[in-house]
Amino acid sequence: MMRQQVLNAVNAGDGNIRVRRLRERVAAEPSNVTVRLELAAEYGAMGYPDLELEHCRIAVERFPASAAAVDRLAKSLRRAVVPEQAATVLTGLVAQQAKPTPETLAWAGILLDEAERYKEGEAMHRRALALEGRRDYLYNNLGYNLLLQERYGEAAAAFRQALALNSTSMIARNNLGRTLIRMNPAVQMSPADAIAQFERAGDPAVAQNNVAAALYEKGDVAGARKALEAALTYRRDLPQILENLRLVAADDGKPIVMPPPRPGLWQTVSHALKVAFGTPDVRQQTGTAEAAR
Repeated sequence: MMRQQVLNAVNAGDGNIRVRRLRERVAAEPSNVTVRLELAAEYGAMGYPDLELEHCRIAVERFPASAAAVDRLAKSLRRAVVPEQAATVLTGLVAQQAKPTPETLAWAGILLDEAERYKEGEAMHRRALALEGRRDYLYNNLGYNLLLQERYGEAAAAFRQALALNSTSMIARNNLGRTLIRMNPAVQMSPADAIAQFERAGDPAVAQNNVAAALYEKGDVAGARKALEAALTYRRDLPQILENLRLVAADDGKPIVMPPPRPGLWQTVSHALKVAFGTPDVRQQTGTAEAAR
């Protein structure tokens, strides 16, 4: 009873002027999806994900063609519920809509991928591309799904298509590099094309760190160590590289050796740095599928 009273007070906006004003605007402007989403975001910021999710659901029900409403609902689901439940809600939304938008299909595919329902996710990604075949992020999403299915040749083709549409996509380029490394499990070190893709996505230190991450994911701990040591010859001030090297050292039992720096180091810091490759929760946080933008 006490919890319900608290929720009722929060829902009414007691003690929060912004919530009270947003609720007044929602009542006065029922066709304004932006205001309802602002109210949902405010509840989320206050620490009430259930209220945030409820208002996102209402927004999508009333404005099914709103990409912003679908985007907010999908992100709220990812935070509030387990992947399987999130995927079920989005696939149910797709089934209810006569003409789901590419954004809705894209998010349904992403949540299905996170629930490890890869075949269903692939179908959603392909449906999104059938509606809008000129969006690079949709090809990236399909490629990432195929990468998860270990269909490396098809994944590489999808990432290359994404880059043909948008050569500046660092996410697609890093994904392509990871895929190229995984394509030939007999090769201990990464193929030159994979390294070239990573280098185009960031500075040399970042590129070698990303190569190391892909090799580590493939099970090549020795190759990952070699790439990380190469990264340190370019940059010693990136904590992610040192953290990854500590993870490798814990696996192979060898000491960490700092190689001598190269002359004329690049000083550019890339935003495309892959953070770490230790645990599944870290990999999820640095996941490389894109949502609709």
